[in-house]
Amino acid sequence: MTIPQNIEFDPVAEAKAELARRAMSHKHLLSFIQRHNENYLAGWVHKDICRRLEKFSQDVVDQKSPRLMLFMPPRHGKSEIASRCFPAWHLGHAPNHEVIACSYSGSLAMGFSRKVRSMIRDPLYNKVFSNCQLDPESQSAEAWLTTAGGCYTAAGVGGPITGKGAHILVIDDPVKNREEAESQIIRDKTWDAFMDDLMSRLE
Repeated sequence: MTIPQNIEFDPVAEAKAELARRAMSHKHLLSFIQRHNENYLAGWVHKDICRRLEKFSQDVVDQKSPRLMLFMPPRHGKSEIASRCFPAWHLGHAPNHEVIACSYSGSLAMGFSRKVRSMIRDPLYNKVFSNCQLDPESQSAEAWLTTAGGCYTAAGVGGPITGKGAHILVIDDPVKNREEAESQIIRDKTWDAFMDDLMSRLE
């Protein structure tokens, strides 16, 4: 941080400001995202998504079995919020919860997993959520654990999730492209995987 030469640095004031930033990051998903990315520009739709996900998170903790679907055009930020940042923020509040993240390919899902895992490793994260730590014995991109008994599993739709549970189930881009989306065979296969495999994993 650059301090103007004509302003005296007040360590007490800065400490209070940092504590306030931590409290806001703990309480609000958008503040958490901006803490990890100072250049993040939030529009009204991103603020709305964050509010919905905050309520969703609390409803999961309260065992209300919520459902939330987000529909937005490509490159509008839904994956950054819901697939990369939200799982880390939720695990900060409930480090014993299990998360399953699915996409049309296992490699894309594992990309989300690496991002979430990286956020939890970040010292900035630990200053906000000190109760959520990665288990040093289990940190692979495909599946990793928290020291509180939580778990994150990444898989492609129809991939290996047998034996896994989920308090949070994130499905991001279950079909690859328009061609697959317009295929009745692919749609039926995706729907069967959703009903038979994914929904049966919910806690």
